[in-house]
Amino acid sequence: MLKRILIITGILIVGIGSFSLLNKPSEVDTAIANKEEPVPLSTKENELHFSTLNEVTEKIHEKYDELEFGVKTTSKIEFKIQVKENEEYFNSVKKDIESIAKNVIKSSALKDYTVVVERMDLSFVTVDTENINKELSDIALTLMEGLKDYDVYENLNTEYQNEDQKSISIQTSIKGSGKDAHKLAMEIEEAVNEILHSKELNSVSNIDSYEIKILNAKGKVVN
Repeated sequence: MLKRILIITGILIVGIGSFSLLNKPSEVDTAIANKEEPVPLSTKENELHFSTLNEVTEKIHEKYDELEFGVKTTSKIEFKIQVKENEEYFNSVKKDIESIAKNVIKSSALKDYTVVVERMDLSFVTVDTENINKELSDIALTLMEGLKDYDVYENLNTEYQNEDQKSISIQTSIKGSGKDAHKLAMEIEEAVNEILHSKELNSVSNIDSYEIKILNAKGKVVN
């Protein structure tokens, strides 16, 4: 089975295709940091950015299922798409990918961003980042399988900024943030903890260092 691995830096999503990002239960969103300066964003801005980045990723994969590419926003107000392909193929799809992105962001919070499509520089990828990416992917795949019976589960994101900043965010369809929402979120958090400490993930060190966030339908943390 092919896996879509999403690498996020500041906000960078790299798709390597074939999990559908927004359709449960087959999505994995993993995140690691690279050398580029992150764009400082509020929680609400992050939600809007990720929503648009995810939608662009999905739209591109609908047409180019095997394409390896990344999407991110920069402090220069750019919506950047970096494609990992040879020059000839890159030139053949560049304008179409640019058009897809423009159609998505024109009615989004990123409507004022300039779309830039370029070939990807993967020189920042090291053995350490590959190991981190594998760990995040293993965690995400195991959680995805373990949570598939929860009706409110929609998708998940695993993120690694550094050893002290690691998180697992579970997006749900839970409505509101009251007592009942909190109770259900805590049940899901307990299930997540059980999965994290299962034998399937016994090779992952410092598993307890991951912060677990259960998000309601509006993206608010409710656990």
